[in-house]
Amino acid sequence: MTDIFETILKAKTEIWHFLLVFIISALVCFFSYTLIIPLIYWGAYGKGAELARIEALPINVFIDEWGALIFIVLILIILTGINLKIHKIKRTKSFILTLLIIIPVYFFRNPIIDLLIELEIY
Repeated sequence: MTDIFETILKAKTEIWHFLLVFIISALVCFFSYTLIIPLIYWGAYGKGAELARIEALPINVFIDEWGALIFIVLILIILTGINLKIHKIKRTKSFILTLLIIIPVYFFRNPIIDLLIELEIY
């Protein structure tokens, strides 16, 4: 097991693959958080007082806040496992680095979104 970690740490990162994985992961996470999850709730529960009551349930609050990150982390872990299995260590390192960057950045998602709205990029 430690041999795999040493091999991954010593592997050179393909910068274009890393940037592609990071940008796609960040965009999917962003759109999941801002568009997809709210649209699923709206489509499933409609609007009004019933939606407000259902959204206030703890499981729905958890899914609303952390669903996008959980989805991205699961996809990246699956892709890491697939690349480990077929011995593409450089690509495996790209997925692991993306995981290590996306998770801490996700905690600052609200200030980042607010900044994008203020800059009118959003």
